[in-house]
Amino acid sequence: MQQFPAPYKAVVVTHKPNCASSSVLYLNPDTTHIEIAANGGQGIAIRWVPSVEGAGATPFMSVVAATSLLGITPNFDHVISPNTVRRFVIPKATMGQAAGQAGSVNGLYVKMAFINTGTTASSILATEF
Repeated sequence: MQQFPAPYKAVVVTHKPNCASSSVLYLNPDTTHIEIAANGGQGIAIRWVPSVEGAGATPFMSVVAATSLLGITPNFDHVISPNTVRRFVIPKATMGQAAGQAGSVNGLYVKMAFINTGTTASSILATEF
């Protein structure tokens, strides 16, 4: 139900203006869902980054929206159209642990990467709940 605001107070609010290169957003440990707006440009692509992804992975903690000159293929999980707001439940990444905050107890992803999908930069607004 995209037209209704979340019935919770935001835990963290992030604004990344003109996101031309891939950026990583470290989620708050209490975050269980997130609302992301692609403001202007040609939209954005996002990827849930596994916590076990090491520096040996190509591309490390990054999201690729189109095949690059280096032959790296796209690896995004979701695309958000320009001037659109999407809400996501943070997906489960691990089995979780016995105690801690909501994200760690439920084993949710702790990082996501995002990038613009075209040549015109998009601003990204993310609200964590």
